[in-house]
Amino acid sequence: MLDVHLPPYKVEKLKGLRLLKELSNWAFKHWKVKEIWEHTTGKEVRVAVLDTGRPEHTDIEVFKSVDFTGEGEMDRNGHATWVCGCINATKGFLGLAPKCKLYTAKILDNKGSGDWLWMKKGLEWALEEGCQVVNISAGGEYTGNEIQPVLKKMADLGIIVMCAAGNENDKLIFPASNENTIAIGAVNEAWQKATFSNFGPRLIVMAPGVKLLGCWLNNGYSKATGTSMAAPETSGILVLERELRSTNLKEAVAKFAITSKDMGEEGWDPRTGWGIIDPFKFLGFEESGKKPTWNWLVALFFFLLFYFFGVPATAVKKVFKGG
Repeated sequence: MLDVHLPPYKVEKLKGLRLLKELSNWAFKHWKVKEIWEHTTGKEVRVAVLDTGRPEHTDIEVFKSVDFTGEGEMDRNGHATWVCGCINATKGFLGLAPKCKLYTAKILDNKGSGDWLWMKKGLEWALEEGCQVVNISAGGEYTGNEIQPVLKKMADLGIIVMCAAGNENDKLIFPASNENTIAIGAVNEAWQKATFSNFGPRLIVMAPGVKLLGCWLNNGYSKATGTSMAAPETSGILVLERELRSTNLKEAVAKFAITSKDMGEEGWDPRTGWGIIDPFKFLGFEESGKKPTWNWLVALFFFLLFYFFGVPATAVKKVFKGG
């Protein structure tokens, strides 16, 4: 029985974009990713995408792939092509981490459905291949107990598993709901929570996920909407981080807590997590055009309290502000 599914998402196929020399989406532009590339491009970082297969797109270079569905390793759905391009594309469309090594495991069939056993095998394969970041933009309700130990082992080894929250304005899907993953919700171009974005006690961070340009089947492009898009947008930033330093799950969550732009209730809340990812702050860089400040020292202070003493970031910020 195929119980793993792509969250319901929207896609608008586009034509004629190959006439343009260089493509990127609104998140890439807003984040000024090219400035970040002066410091890190994700070089040699191994990232695994567990999805609908290996992209066959001129903009995307895959280092290694495997199929667990029996349909063959190529992506005939389009979803994996979008996700992989968001992270790795270099030859037309621009992904976030162009120098990373991309691994793909086909755990969903051409219709976007899969078996939990395929996901387990995909995770184990990523572990065996030494991948440092794993993206899963799929899931469902899981009542078994075989995947959780694999996720814990990966977290213990410093492998960060990034997961889409789901797109039904409901509770988080698994594996986003697991404590050994990072659950990612979606915001729109107005930087508001997307109405469809799932929520819950394990939601960590929000990222762009509405009408985002990306790669598609037949060397094409599309605008896609969903937490399936927000997840690789965040994974790409994690890949850039991993070139700079070895960041584990606990450290990544602490950094999101301290550096994300708050939304909703002050501090963490179940609908928006710690807020919207801020790549420059998360990576520890100063954005061009902004005057240098002592914010890095304040962030370090928060980080140490949150990481080593388990003090909630909300409480720390209130104390620091004198509130």
